[in-house]
Amino acid sequence: MMADTYNIAVLMTCYNRKDKTVLCLEKLIEAKESYNAVNEGTVKLSLFLTDDACTDGTSDAVRRIWANQELNIILGNGSCYWAGGMRLAWNEAMRQKEKWDFYLLLNDDTIVCPNVFEELLCTHSYAMSTFGKGGIYSGITCSNNDRSRITYGGDVFDTAARGTWHRVGVSDTPQLVDMINANILLVDVSVVEKIGIFPDVYVHGCADTDYCMMVRRNGLPALVTANICGMCDDDHLTKEEEILMLMKMPYKERCRYVSNPVHSDADYLTMIKRNMPQKYPVSWFLRKLRLCFPALYYRINKIRGLYGTSKQVNE
Repeated sequence: MMADTYNIAVLMTCYNRKDKTVLCLEKLIEAKESYNAVNEGTVKLSLFLTDDACTDGTSDAVRRIWANQELNIILGNGSCYWAGGMRLAWNEAMRQKEKWDFYLLLNDDTIVCPNVFEELLCTHSYAMSTFGKGGIYSGITCSNNDRSRITYGGDVFDTAARGTWHRVGVSDTPQLVDMINANILLVDVSVVEKIGIFPDVYVHGCADTDYCMMVRRNGLPALVTANICGMCDDDHLTKEEEILMLMKMPYKERCRYVSNPVHSDADYLTMIKRNMPQKYPVSWFLRKLRLCFPALYYRINKIRGLYGTSKQVNE
């Protein structure tokens, strides 16, 4: 371990999910206290929270439960979405960059387990002993009601062309991955010093995937924890559910759907263009096909074996 005290800047963004945000932070405080009670080292947390124009009193609730720790609330304009809100919080924390050993990115719908700091800091120790440098470490999460169902963490490419990949499960040691989720993501300060923070080309999604690929291209390790250290349900539509929904929509409604930052074609295609440029022309064509002729798109992907498998496929 790198120090007796670990100064961690916690980065979050929120929009009208007060109960989830409060529960997330309550469990984070409990995990910190649990770690500090049994370890020689001490975890110290400072929270940087983007309130993206919440109307449900989230900030006031956070102030009550975070009363005895450093709190920085950054006000958004209501259009920050996830990537934008996280950048705001991260940039604010960077103003005090000399204070931090790590940045902890955390989704407000994630419930951390009591072991989260043991797992993340042990993963950092593994990175230092194995690779001789710090990296980024994603905490594996499971479904709230089914611990055997891994929901977020990291993925490994199955093919050299990066056409398919699979989600990594628990193991005896942390595992190196190609893509990462930032539901629970500890970033060593040395990584930020070398490559910066999330690129500003993303509105909502794909910023964490891009960041992981930047990390790997720069010769730094991107790892998932050995064990589950949080719970977060995957409430996104499957690819098959989404295309079946699009098939029922009129064209103009489909256009509105793919233009919405929450499920934006733009963020996805930007990620492909920046990280897999050889795939970009095909990916662009397939996204246009999905928009204009969703039934044909569905039939093609049925043939490709995209649906009904645990393996994920890039367009």
